[in-house]
Amino acid sequence: MKKRDVVLLVVGFLCLLLVIGISYSSQVKVIEYKNSYFSIKYDSTWQVKTNNNELYLTHKKSNATFRVQGKKLDDRYMDVKLADLIDDILFSIEMQNEGYELINKIYNGSDKYDNYSYLYEKDMNQVLVSIYKKDNRLIIAYYEAKSDYFDIVLDSVDIMLDSLEIVLGEEVN
Repeated sequence: MKKRDVVLLVVGFLCLLLVIGISYSSQVKVIEYKNSYFSIKYDSTWQVKTNNNELYLTHKKSNATFRVQGKKLDDRYMDVKLADLIDDILFSIEMQNEGYELINKIYNGSDKYDNYSYLYEKDMNQVLVSIYKKDNRLIIAYYEAKSDYFDIVLDSVDIMLDSLEIVLGEEVN
């Protein structure tokens, strides 16, 4: 092997290592957010704003939004099923968000939480509203995106919703 071939081989190898290093360092990072009501993990493709019991994320590329709100219900709702409250919650959501047209609804009951999801359409946007209840804690997550981007960002949203944990116990102010 000639000296020139060895130098080209070493330079090529170093370039490959550099490319691998750059791609590794630019990978999406997972961040965990926690407050007195819930914890959730999201990736670094989202910009974050927080406000007490609410998390507000904006997707950097698609401008989609994801918002999670936590509420503590009165203690008398501790053993009440979400199914018994869902009509009142939906009425409130639909009154606050005029023009929502219901496309689909899903009950996702599990050992972990009572959970309902509702898919709405408004103008050129789609909105997924997921409602969770455990004991006297209620969590409502809203994901809204232009119809063209809704399915593209949905995988990221599904991962966030799967990571959602309701925090029980005393509130931290």
